[in-house]
Amino acid sequence: MGSSRSALPIHIAHHGHPGTSAHSPRTSGSSAQSRPRRSAHAQTASMSRTPARQPQPHRFSEFSDPAVPDSVWFTSDFMLGSGMVVLQPSTGKVVVLREKFKDSRGRDRLYYFLPKGRKDVGESLEQAALREAYEESGYRVSFFPLIMPTHAPSPPNSPDRSRYLPCSEPIYVNLQRWQKKRGDNGGEYLTFWYVGQIPEDAVVETGTRMPDEVGYETFLVTHEQAMHLLAGTFMAQIVDTAYDLWRRTHALLQDPEYLAYLQTINVDPASLAICPAPPPVHEGSYAVVEDIAEGSTAAQLGGAGGNTQWTSAL
Repeated sequence: MGSSRSALPIHIAHHGHPGTSAHSPRTSGSSAQSRPRRSAHAQTASMSRTPARQPQPHRFSEFSDPAVPDSVWFTSDFMLGSGMVVLQPSTGKVVVLREKFKDSRGRDRLYYFLPKGRKDVGESLEQAALREAYEESGYRVSFFPLIMPTHAPSPPNSPDRSRYLPCSEPIYVNLQRWQKKRGDNGGEYLTFWYVGQIPEDAVVETGTRMPDEVGYETFLVTHEQAMHLLAGTFMAQIVDTAYDLWRRTHALLQDPEYLAYLQTINVDPASLAICPAPPPVHEGSYAVVEDIAEGSTAAQLGGAGGNTQWTSAL
């Protein structure tokens, strides 16, 4: 899946999605004249039966869904939450969680996902991202600063007026509606997605999960494995973008032109957070994913759930 979408531009400028236009094939003169011309009444009747074409929502970029209408929601009709892509730079792996459940027919099913959850009262989105990552995965996580195109303004005292320095802003926000139920009319749930990191010697702590999360299992998997396990969800796109930003950040920190820019704003490259080299891109190589589908042990796949096993249930 990673190879099917355009890589983020090596430069930082934010570009909108290029518009495209489709034109119907032109009808040759001879074939057009060979058809009988419809009467004005017939043409009018046909037009009255054709629904008016609705304008297409604006698309900001190839990395986003189309725009949604301007809206305003009361406090009881929306929730704010945070999620996180947790990378381990030393191994190039990413944290994926798993929950076992039974479907409507009583069959065992597996659900793979990233840590996320609602923010508490008085808690910032950033605090919520770190807390949810810790509670659900058991890892103590810190932010992973990356260079990204963002409209968040630089602090007043920052020399980086062009916003080219690594930062820890959210890389995505997603909108989901929760359904109406007794005593609740439903509403909109906005989740802000950040990128975090864990050190090479990170261990999964026990007793961190909430009562309804005790069945979660934590795994460290490769980029390709994560794309397979999260396939069909928006979380696959978020993970893929996090890896893209990681690669672009590492490339820019080695680029002489970018280093020259840092000099113009009096920023020492050594003062920036170290960005280790990301794993290489394996274009179209999914053999390892096929092995997962056939069943492998937690040790083979980087599982971090103690005696948790990746079995034929995969």
